[in-house]
Amino acid sequence: MFMSHPLTPHPAELLRQAISQRGYTPERFRAEARLQPRLFRAVMTGKRPIKLGLAMRLGRFFGTSPWVWIAFQQRYDKAL
Repeated sequence: MFMSHPLTPHPAELLRQAISQRGYTPERFRAEARLQPRLFRAVMTGKRPIKLGLAMRLGRFFGTSPWVWIAFQQRYDKAL
């Protein structure tokens, strides 16, 4: 499991919030975003960072720039 900095949430926490705010379950989101189960689980448990490929999918799904997700990851990494 990941350690979260008090002022800088782990990107998985932000992703979890974004999924929830749109009324999706994690499994429904994973299926509709066409993410591999292993990748999704690894990101959501903090075992794998959000990289460009995933950030692009998240950006398309949520209507954001992929760089938003990359920035979340970089900010978290710097806070460690």
